[in-house]
Amino acid sequence: MSAKSTVFRAKLVQKQGQKTCLTYTTAPQVSWALYQLYPFLIIFDGLLNNLMWCCDDICLPFIYLVLMTLVVSCESVLSEGSNVLGSLVNSWFGLMSGAFIMFSCMYYVSSVLWELKQDESPTLDDIVVMMDNVHYKLEKMREDVARVFRLQRRDFPFLLIVLTPLNWLVATYLVSSENYVKIIVTAGLVFHSSWCQCTLRLIWRSLFARHLWFIVCKRRDSTATDRDAHRYTVLRPALDVVIPRELALLESPQCAVKLKPYVRDATVRGCEHLRGDPNFTWTKVETVEYRICENQRKWPLDGWTHNTLAYERTKFTTGWGKGWQQSVSPWEFQESLEPDWFWIDDGWMPHDWDYCDADWNMLGSKDSLDCYTRSRSWTRSAFRKLSPQQAT
Repeated sequence: MSAKSTVFRAKLVQKQGQKTCLTYTTAPQVSWALYQLYPFLIIFDGLLNNLMWCCDDICLPFIYLVLMTLVVSCESVLSEGSNVLGSLVNSWFGLMSGAFIMFSCMYYVSSVLWELKQDESPTLDDIVVMMDNVHYKLEKMREDVARVFRLQRRDFPFLLIVLTPLNWLVATYLVSSENYVKIIVTAGLVFHSSWCQCTLRLIWRSLFARHLWFIVCKRRDSTATDRDAHRYTVLRPALDVVIPRELALLESPQCAVKLKPYVRDATVRGCEHLRGDPNFTWTKVETVEYRICENQRKWPLDGWTHNTLAYERTKFTTGWGKGWQQSVSPWEFQESLEPDWFWIDDGWMPHDWDYCDADWNMLGSKDSLDCYTRSRSWTRSAFRKLSPQQAT
């Protein structure tokens, strides 16, 4: 047996088949650049596997976690009355752990490079598959972080103000700086593991945890004022409506009450066919559409109900997107319509439900396992008669 055959190396590079379409459709310059990038992709993919605890040897991430903890313990400073022997032992274990991590990384990199030199050159499919793996893992890690830290720019100052004194109190009075660094390192290394993510999801099912999180790190989305969250949309600022001349002789309130069928006809069909008729005259009205949103949340036992969480939208809201405002029901609102406004429609028109995720981001028009909230709009049109001064 030769000396070369006695060297044991890990099998770290997996090959894929070659598709003809990639060979003929990829430019040579791109193929060369991808070939140069391939070793870095394999090394980076191995790093992501350890961070996500999804490598073949499931014990390896745990070993790295223990070694990193020992490296942090190496930074402990001798204080008066401390155990000198214990500090020396911790320092020795920390230095050995750091050396082991360094040599382990060097072995992994050298094994990848050696195997790539010994085997055939990777095909384009090998490179593309590796790029897809890296992209998928990076996207999953981004989703894990974004799911916990859904912060907008306006939330960063508030979060900084709240966490800075809390961070100082914890690091000063509760735990030592060494233990504080250990907690951060441990949390960073186990955060993307499937066990940690499942645990966080179970904790998130607690209403107390949700309220506590949104008190510390969130602010209500209902930031709209009466000026910003309008209940209506102007459809026609000055709609020309043709009415009989005898109707125009009535007082303004009486005339406006009887304008409803003519406004509806003008909105649907227009009045140009009556232009020039001596029996009719023209007037201008403003038409708007009132919109009130109905919101529901899905619960495991009760299904879809109007019982939403305290920091979420209320049963009825006005406005769009994040700028919503609490509102009364459409039937209560119709009783408070201003005297110079009159309804065009006979009743409120419901629209289809828009199904959303837990943060009220719309997912589609059909219910699914990812849908936890839903919202639909109730609309109704109204008009008011414009005076000659308003019409101009």
